[in-house]
Amino acid sequence: MDREAQDKVMAFDALFTTNHIQILKVFMTYLEPRIQKNIAFYIKLMELQYTLSFFRMYPDASMTDLHQEETFSPEKLLNEILPYCTPSEQENLTNIKNTLQSFTNMQEMMQMLQSIKELFPESESPFSGEGLFSGDASDILSHLTGAGGNDGGMDFSQILNLMQAMKE
Repeated sequence: MDREAQDKVMAFDALFTTNHIQILKVFMTYLEPRIQKNIAFYIKLMELQYTLSFFRMYPDASMTDLHQEETFSPEKLLNEILPYCTPSEQENLTNIKNTLQSFTNMQEMMQMLQSIKELFPESESPFSGEGLFSGDASDILSHLTGAGGNDGGMDFSQILNLMQAMKE
């Protein structure tokens, strides 16, 4: 598990509990199982009461004050919650991460194509005329992917390979 994600969970737990509640949690492990159930309910009730009183005293309190991030990253968030998910949820999150990465790759490709288009004067441009690279970046992407009824387009893996080759 990511240390930073673990720190966030521990910070939350520390913020909404007291030392006495923590002592009860340790003490509970020495009791008989039938008594542990009642103590567990009591501990959760005490945590709820403490949380309610905490927000009455500090209505503007925020967990974001504990961890200030420069920018929000969906991929980082998904990586942090992944260890707490069931295997099927992990698979779904992995699919979401892959989709986000695909969108990022497509944006990079669009920017690269636009940069190439801007490098060439209109008369020398491989984007002018009726060739493969005519039109703006979205037209080029449509041609490459076969969108708009063009059956000669490339599949997504070919586009990603092309992008990788252009980076190198």
